[in-house]
Amino acid sequence: MYTQEEKIAVVARYSNSRALLLQSKLMAEGIECFLAHENLLQGAVSSGVELRVKASDLESALRIIERSKSEHGIQKESSIIALRSVRKILVPVDFSNASLKSCGYALALAAKLKADIKLLHVYYNPVIDMAPFDTSHAYQVNLTNYLHEAEQSARHQLTNLVKDLKNQVKKSKSNTKITYSLANGLAADEIIALSRKYKPGLIILGSHGIGHQSESLLGSVTAKVISKTAAPVLAIPEKSTFKGFDSLKNILYATDFDKSDHIAMSKLINLLHPFDVKLFCAHISIGTKKSWQKVKMENLSQLIGNEFKKVPIHYDLVVSDDVINGLEMYMRNNSIDVIALTNHNRGVLARFFTPSITKMLLKRVNKPLLVFKSPD
Repeated sequence: MYTQEEKIAVVARYSNSRALLLQSKLMAEGIECFLAHENLLQGAVSSGVELRVKASDLESALRIIERSKSEHGIQKESSIIALRSVRKILVPVDFSNASLKSCGYALALAAKLKADIKLLHVYYNPVIDMAPFDTSHAYQVNLTNYLHEAEQSARHQLTNLVKDLKNQVKKSKSNTKITYSLANGLAADEIIALSRKYKPGLIILGSHGIGHQSESLLGSVTAKVISKTAAPVLAIPEKSTFKGFDSLKNILYATDFDKSDHIAMSKLINLLHPFDVKLFCAHISIGTKKSWQKVKMENLSQLIGNEFKKVPIHYDLVVSDDVINGLEMYMRNNSIDVIALTNHNRGVLARFFTPSITKMLLKRVNKPLLVFKSPD
């Protein structure tokens, strides 16, 4: 029984059936709990049921609930679906410094992962942005000549780049296969279309370049590709330096406790397995550390630890007044070379995809950003 002096905490809100199941589990573990507004749920109540416990039992209750989620597959997908090795890498290029750097990353990764590379160059088609205002013969001839010249120039640059990359592959004595595609249209749309057809395990592109269509350092093209493709995207800042993957030692996975973190981290570990790197996982707590954050991090650590017993990972909850400040400090203190995260529609890390926050983050750290897509 609860006394008036005891503080009551709301664990979370669930559907009626789920709340009843969790209540029975908590009671079996000796934790008293009750359901708020339980008597109103015979009809359709969209807000769900509040599961409440004594404040002193909150952390224990959260651990039991997280364990229950793992057991029932809410956070953990079957290992049968989880992980395919990266066998194909798509690299959009526009011949800017950033996209040429992305080729360097692709060559190094492909050699280690025994993956194929496909380059894509999209040259601009002015018809897309042009309303039909003139149907004269002269206009049609000029437009046809322009498109022919643009295609010839693009093809020439692309084949030269492919030739150069193949020479690098030959010198490195790897067996990486390089193919290419040429398209005209809007860069983001063509990249997304080819990604759906080619089904790469990874897309690598410069985070500035592809026409410099945005003031954001992430760039409008990169942002759209991240949001519209299922494959992980490695965005390479124009000012980042790359001295080979042997120089990349510390990788950070920044978690906002998305339900697909387990899958994203599993993919990250499989991607990095040929390399001698140290993996960090951190969450930025604004103001103070909360009990639920500690429980979530413990649960994530346990899930990954059970699946990858021989992979050491350093887990941290970092207190800061601001997400970017906290990440910047953590990356500086731990000499982080690459930051990985999951792109989802909810939570603090979703703010990375607003121009101001992204610009701030990449301007300060100039580190490659590896983005996984949340299934939802």
